[in-house]
Amino acid sequence: MEFIAWFFGKVYEYFARPVANWDAFVHSITYGLRMISALDSKTGWLFLISSALVAHLIYIWEKKRGVISRATSFLGFLLPRSVYRHRSAFADYKYVVIDLTLKSITYLPIISGIGYLSYKVTLMTRDALFPSLPGYITAPFSPFVTTLIIVLIADFGVYFGHWLAHKVKFFWIFHQVHHSAEVLTPVTAYRGHPVDEMLAAIASGAIGGLFATAYTEFTGNNLELTTILGINVFNFFFFIAHQLRHSHIWFSYGPVLSRVFVSPAQHQIHHSLEERHWDKNFGFIFAFWDVLFRTIYVPKGREVFKLGVHGEDPEDFVTVGKLYWLPFVKAARHLRDETWMGRLTGLSKKPASDAAKPAITAGGSTQSPTLSS
Repeated sequence: MEFIAWFFGKVYEYFARPVANWDAFVHSITYGLRMISALDSKTGWLFLISSALVAHLIYIWEKKRGVISRATSFLGFLLPRSVYRHRSAFADYKYVVIDLTLKSITYLPIISGIGYLSYKVTLMTRDALFPSLPGYITAPFSPFVTTLIIVLIADFGVYFGHWLAHKVKFFWIFHQVHHSAEVLTPVTAYRGHPVDEMLAAIASGAIGGLFATAYTEFTGNNLELTTILGINVFNFFFFIAHQLRHSHIWFSYGPVLSRVFVSPAQHQIHHSLEERHWDKNFGFIFAFWDVLFRTIYVPKGREVFKLGVHGEDPEDFVTVGKLYWLPFVKAARHLRDETWMGRLTGLSKKPASDAAKPAITAGGSTQSPTLSS
């Protein structure tokens, strides 16, 4: 009973934190602005600029090869109207402004605390079940090695949570909100349903918490990371071209490196409607999880494909209200109609009408709202 009281007390503490006082409330509702202004944000201005610089190099290279017209300006290549003025992009803009504000004062605190809660729960469970385990042993881990191990563990947690979001039908209903984007922009990175984000945080947080417990038990030390501007060193370098993942710009790492790191092109393929791309490239940073579990797809060259959700009406994802509430309706219908096993399995992926799906041309074409890669 003491443990249960502690757990729910912590949950309440996390939920109450954004409204504890006026300063905390202001800090919470400006969360969306900090996603751009903060140096430690993956969508912060530093990484927006670095991604734009990488895009400029791609623009120069593609122009020399004749892939894009010499009349196309860099601004037209980077921000084509067919993408950034598409109805799906406008849905992104409106949804993200509202969701980031609501998130900061509702479920973000608990998402942020899931890793810590998992760590404490694991530690308390260990003490209750195995009180006589020997003490820690000193391990000669440098902060750099510790950082690498943490990134590997956390990245596997993200992979596992992402895999579950696709393979468990109930989870997929909420994850569809992210995949429903008909065009990709950096804003699409925040197009996620609250339930989907909570489930992903629980999966990755549980794995991270288990590792943190094991680390402190065996070394007797707190986790110490090697960071740059407050970001662990591996994430820092990965974020340099991170914004191209959700974009129309094709950037592949080639046949070898794409089996180690997930390229922007591979994540664009993950959003594809083409059957050959279904349930591929779940990884965030490292692609070898996909290699290990046979979910890897490495393009041999530029590919052309359409974006969206298989078997779903695109009209279900064009307004903020629908993005929030329709997944709950669909989930309730699923739980009502399916058998017990069917509630967890049997993910249906019937291709939707091609006419209803736009594509984006990776490489900067300002033609149809198509995702050509």
